[in-house]
Amino acid sequence: MLPPMKLVIVESPNKTRKIREFLGSGYRVAASFGHVRDLPASGELSVGFAAGRVLPTYVPLERSRQAIADLTRQAADADEVLLATDPDREGEAIAWHISQLLGTRAYRRVVFHSITRAEVLKAVASPRDLDLHLVDAQQARRVLDRVVGWLVSPTLRRLGKDARSAGRVQSVALRLVAEREREIQKFNAVDYFILAARLERPGTPPPFQARLVAWKGEPLAQRLADAKVADQTVAWCRRQEWRVQGCERREQQRHPPAPFTTATVQQAASVRLGLNPDATMKLLQGLFEDGRITYHRTDSTALAPEAIAAARALIARDFPKAYLPAQAVVHATKAANAQEAHEAIRPTHPEEGVDAAGSEAADKLYRLIWQRFIACQMAPGRDQLTTLDVACAPGAWLVAGRPPQPMGVFQAKGKVVLFDGWRRLTSDDATEERAVRKRKAKAGAPAKPGGDEEDEFAGELPMLQPGDALNLLELDAQARTTKPPSRYTQASLIKKLEHDGIGRPSTYAAIMRTIIERAYVAEKQRKLHATELGLAVTDFLVRHFSGNFIDLGYTARLEGDLDRIARGETGWERVVTEASHAVLAMAQRAGLRGNPLAPAGAG
Repeated sequence: MLPPMKLVIVESPNKTRKIREFLGSGYRVAASFGHVRDLPASGELSVGFAAGRVLPTYVPLERSRQAIADLTRQAADADEVLLATDPDREGEAIAWHISQLLGTRAYRRVVFHSITRAEVLKAVASPRDLDLHLVDAQQARRVLDRVVGWLVSPTLRRLGKDARSAGRVQSVALRLVAEREREIQKFNAVDYFILAARLERPGTPPPFQARLVAWKGEPLAQRLADAKVADQTVAWCRRQEWRVQGCERREQQRHPPAPFTTATVQQAASVRLGLNPDATMKLLQGLFEDGRITYHRTDSTALAPEAIAAARALIARDFPKAYLPAQAVVHATKAANAQEAHEAIRPTHPEEGVDAAGSEAADKLYRLIWQRFIACQMAPGRDQLTTLDVACAPGAWLVAGRPPQPMGVFQAKGKVVLFDGWRRLTSDDATEERAVRKRKAKAGAPAKPGGDEEDEFAGELPMLQPGDALNLLELDAQARTTKPPSRYTQASLIKKLEHDGIGRPSTYAAIMRTIIERAYVAEKQRKLHATELGLAVTDFLVRHFSGNFIDLGYTARLEGDLDRIARGETGWERVVTEASHAVLAMAQRAGLRGNPLAPAGAG
């Protein structure tokens, strides 16, 4: 008699060898090669609506026929089938589709968030039933995406043959890019001047630089726009007396950043490594399959207690005592509509360090993840901030020991790092972002609206006392020009979508790819430019579908409905039916003929 055999089904064939080694004899490990069935790619809507029911017709994917046949054969010989697809809604739905194709029998679901021996053994030891609420949430998303595309895309044809498609989240992403493009087109650059003084207190080096921030007691809200007035102001100030009006010194804590989510790792990989989101996701997939990181599609910043303990142990081992805080650092998830009890992206074996184990790009990305994970549990940094207010006024400005309102107030800000804390391990994010802006400014790229290229804070400033006399070393009017809003990059657009609760981490890279491939958006020097076609499509959708999927608020609320479906708090068919018929009514007013939402057979 043959010993009992369990079949473990995963998505990627790259996982099978490692998992087979962990499980040993008594288990077979096979791959589904991702999705096994879906709504048909073309031909019909394949979603019917009848008596409050939503009836999608699923068909096996052509590319999956061989995998399905192999899985069916192996499942027939197995005593138990464990569905170990990825630990998210998409993975839950894939597991359900597999169970539907392999025939009636008992299937159990196992979930592991990293491919390590301990995690895999723990998962197979505690299987559960399929979570049909998660499956319903994924079905709702898939059907809504299909319905929106099917109903809205035909209405775009009046714009021409190149306007090929609209999408529930894709069109919102395009709208953000298009609206930014409109802002840039409407922007009128304004020349202005800033007054910058170089000062020192006799015998108290070094000199420092201060800028004019107030004039005649009023904040300098309006920049000096006239060159003649700027020159006259400089000439007047040079003849006056300069004294310290006020000096404030305080400490500021810089808390460590949260560990990475899907969106934030794409942002960091773009800024620091020059990777686009699509390339980042492929590298993350490889790192996950190699067992080096936890599951990479997540919007949570939570960490398992054992992961925090491992990070703290490493900090205690490799850093001075001051770098380990007394208590573990807890990072609250800030993303709107964050889903599932996943961990953040982190290394599975942080104690092994960052030795090279793969391609150069993969190793650089892994180092970024490792550093962010360790840094998130380190002590805050401390900076000393100094603000000097300098008054410029006639020499008789001191009257009876009380200074009148000076004509001009110049201000200098300085920062000194007192304790680097977590920044000893990874760069200061704000400093790095300023460095990136400087590099772009040198290359001729636009800065933020009204922004100046210089950092807000200089280095160390002397501690001076009110009334201290200062020597003016230099004073000039520096010409500036206001800058238009910055265009989105793929990474910053993803950050915006995540912040507003639009779409899911697993879809962001595909959305970026789609709007570029559709020629709605052109990527130039990593900046996203809305094309004339993209602007026309956005204008059409806003005109005909405002209050529906094209609006950020509506799309975010719909994501909330999908979350409630996943928690079993509402039915997916009601949500899908109401949303679909609302889109249908608008599409018909926009020129759609007929009612495609007819009943179809259940799949």
